[in-house]
Amino acid sequence: MTGVSLTRRWLIATSMAGLSGCGFLPEEQESVEASASQPAYLPASAASEAGYTAAVESKTTVETTVRIDLLGDVEMTNSRKAIATVFRRAYAADDGRRFGLVTAPAVEVYKQPEIIRDPVTALEPARVVELATDASVEGVSEWSKDGTATMLDTEVTLRTATATGESGEVVLDRLRVRVGEDSVTAMVLTPEGTDRSAPFEAVKRDG
Repeated sequence: MTGVSLTRRWLIATSMAGLSGCGFLPEEQESVEASASQPAYLPASAASEAGYTAAVESKTTVETTVRIDLLGDVEMTNSRKAIATVFRRAYAADDGRRFGLVTAPAVEVYKQPEIIRDPVTALEPARVVELATDASVEGVSEWSKDGTATMLDTEVTLRTATATGESGEVVLDRLRVRVGEDSVTAMVLTPEGTDRSAPFEAVKRDG
């Protein structure tokens, strides 16, 4: 979610000598709430060139439970509820392709040590697809690495998966980058057999 993609489970390797025998996070912690600052979007000219038209432009609230794993001399695991206000921008093409962006706050779920997470990574894969592209899918496969791509001046690993959409099998491509105090997830949904090109490099963010 440093300018690199945030993984669904973030392992933090650190010395735990001073924490042996201590709890990691207190039980029954209050939920952490945060809002994204600026939406990422696809400019109208870039969308038109790629064959897309704007389909969704909204702000919504997502609630999820963020799992935290701390790895060191001792291993500790805990979780904390996060309530995040995110921006959604979705674009649709006549051939069934979808391109979407979710801008979420990079939430500080713990201060000592500082742990910052993208709450979108804790959502179920099908929910992330729907949040980004406004399309429903089921049976999302495991994500696999498929080279790299650049978005918002950051080169990150491109991950791909397959799923079943409303009209048949689809291929999913996903990028995640950290930008300032926000994390941006880009999702491409492509019907099987259709060109998978995506306008990642054209994505913009004001501010």
